Amino acid sequence: MKNVFFNTDVLAAEKKLMEKYSIPSIVLMENAGMKSAEIIWDCFIKENCSRIVILAGKGNNAGDGYVIARHLHSKNLSDDVYAPIHIFQCYPLTDLKGDALINFNIVKELFRSDYFEIFDDATKLIDITEIDNEKILFVDAVFGIGFKGILDEKIKNIFSDITQYVDNKFVIAIDTPSGLDDYTYADDCLKADLTITMGVRKFNTLFYSGKEVSGRTEVVDIGISTTKFDDYNDKEIYLTELYDTFFDEIHRGVNSHKYNNGKLFVLAGSEGFSGAAYLSAQSALRTGCGAVVLGIPEGLNSIMEAKTTEVITLPLRSEKYLTNDSYDKINDKMEWSDAVLVGPGIGRESNTMSFVRNLVKKYDKNYVIDADGIYAFKGHLDCLKKETRSVVLTPHFGEFANLLDITSEELKKDFYNISKEFALNYNVILVLKNSPTVVTNGNGFYINSCGHENLATIGSGDVLSGIIASLLGQSGDVFNSSISGVFLHSFCGDKLYDKLGNSGTIAGDLIKLIPEAKNEIIKIIRQNNK
Repeated sequence: MKNVFFNTDVLAAEKKLMEKYSIPSIVLMENAGMKSAEIIWDCFIKENCSRIVILAGKGNNAGDGYVIARHLHSKNLSDDVYAPIHIFQCYPLTDLKGDALINFNIVKELFRSDYFEIFDDATKLIDITEIDNEKILFVDAVFGIGFKGILDEKIKNIFSDITQYVDNKFVIAIDTPSGLDDYTYADDCLKADLTITMGVRKFNTLFYSGKEVSGRTEVVDIGISTTKFDDYNDKEIYLTELYDTFFDEIHRGVNSHKYNNGKLFVLAGSEGFSGAAYLSAQSALRTGCGAVVLGIPEGLNSIMEAKTTEVITLPLRSEKYLTNDSYDKINDKMEWSDAVLVGPGIGRESNTMSFVRNLVKKYDKNYVIDADGIYAFKGHLDCLKKETRSVVLTPHFGEFANLLDITSEELKKDFYNISKEFALNYNVILVLKNSPTVVTNGNGFYINSCGHENLATIGSGDVLSGIIASLLGQSGDVFNSSISGVFLHSFCGDKLYDKLGNSGTIAGDLIKLIPEAKNEIIKIIRQNNK
């Protein structure tokens, strides 16, 4: 897992680390600038750019820009490729101080050539951007993570002109796009194709508008190992990756049989939503459960029996919806199961909602509750607390906001604190489906590292709930089942994104890919562990 920090927190952490290891700040700036220059030079070549324009501010971000300029210029002296380098000074030189001023003076004195210049004339910047048949690489080194508030009009205008009048460009932000103080608002930022972030990832670049303007993110080593930040990650925010999954730990024994490889009972489906029941049950089988029993309204049974072969169907007393009358047939299966998935496609009939609440209260099982099943607990949140077992909730933002009786916008503005507090208060694992999806147990906050917009398709959430429930049935581990299930789901989505683009995926495609994707993950982990 990789550390993730809010802007203000990482500044405090860096200060403590510099004090602890007696590292001068200018050394970290040098390391960061040097590593960033390597990435920028590679982008310059790969993107077939013709010149580099560094937009420098007046603080440490500008200092990073000067170090970058120096190392880029040395590339001009050693490589066959030449890159004219322009530093546009956005603020008066008299505003520079500290490490930024030191690095500015170094650059000013060392490099004077036809391929290198520093200027502060906005007219000249416009002239450069209007050169025909050139692709310009812009480096945004105006403001870093210490920025607060909104951009001043001068910087807004510079960014706006670049956005409007330079079609052929590649933009790289240093640490964070300048002016990104809040992940919900980034209208005035210069949209980056790549953000080079220093030391650790920043929360604001991973969500919503912040994600949109940050582009792809890449972390550079600043001379302090990322693991050194562990002691200062007080908010316990982490980016989960392939190596954080536990697929390689779930083994079928050579003498195993279907009933000791995970028994899952799925309660799902209603009139018009039989597909949700099918997708969740089928994905559970494909993820490795030895046996899946699907409890559905008896009016849907003939449809489901025709559609499923390996999933066992259990028709329950009701024509269209699951109701309290269904209890006559579920007791044995509830006792039999290792985990229970309830919710996909069950609808929101009052009798169905009562059935779901009674189920969770009566049977002390490990549950995954998804979709309409979550709606049953609005106004009845205490029903979620379990004595010896656990509940995994898998809502999207709208469902979670509705459960809390707040607006989606209120949730969006503070979902970190709201979700952690909820999980802690009700002793649940919360899988909050988002871009990216997050998982919290009330202590740590875990951000999934993969996934694309192709997953925004009907039925995708049903597949995810089936994957998580399957892993839970096989392992009994609610936390790792949630972390690993979210990653596997998104990993499948990424493979389909590469193959089918951002809008060609349907939920059934994900199910077909689950075994292959899981095996690929296991092979990578084993290879890395050799």
